[in-house]
Amino acid sequence: MTLYSRLFFSVFILSTSLLLSSCFSWGGGDKEVDMTPRYYVLDVERPDVAADFPSNRVLRLNPVRVVPHFKSKTLIFRVGENEYKAVDPHQFLVDPEVMFTNILKRWLQKSGQFSKVVTDDSVPADFTMDAAVTAFYGEKRPAYSPQSVIEMQFFMTAADNPEKLLFQTGLRVDVDIEQATPSNVVTGWKQGTEELLTTLEQDLSAYFSKVDAR
Repeated sequence: MTLYSRLFFSVFILSTSLLLSSCFSWGGGDKEVDMTPRYYVLDVERPDVAADFPSNRVLRLNPVRVVPHFKSKTLIFRVGENEYKAVDPHQFLVDPEVMFTNILKRWLQKSGQFSKVVTDDSVPADFTMDAAVTAFYGEKRPAYSPQSVIEMQFFMTAADNPEKLLFQTGLRVDVDIEQATPSNVVTGWKQGTEELLTTLEQDLSAYFSKVDAR
């Protein structure tokens, strides 16, 4: 088991007590969620391409993993301390793991932190990055303000030595929204993912600045 696998497995063990349900209503005097099928995409792009790129710094990006209780296409709301409910039939068009892998690859390709970002194991690389989505839900608990919540963990190793952890960070963004409806939550996730990846890029820049200064 690799270093990243052990870290991800630890996240999974801590999360197995969470409860998911396939039905959902607003609760109390609120109206029920619209049961008309709705499909969403998380359209996140870095606004522009960086002006400068390093000459020899290839990153191999492994598929982003989503912890089991958030990896369904169906949107998930948090309704209790240990209770999460699926908001059927509100779904993403694509699998969340595929969606986040594509988002992260596109962002890093334009960030200027790497000369190239690849997902093909056969392509030579200098670094390998693993990432996990560890929280991805709409906040709907009565005692909390409505929010879109996203949390991700990132691990970067030397491509020729996967046990050597070079960079690690965990980032979480809680975006306030007017009401915890599916469309509002997805809009909040878009904003949160943009903020999260901007911070990741800044952290990577700081890391490489220190490495280059040695």
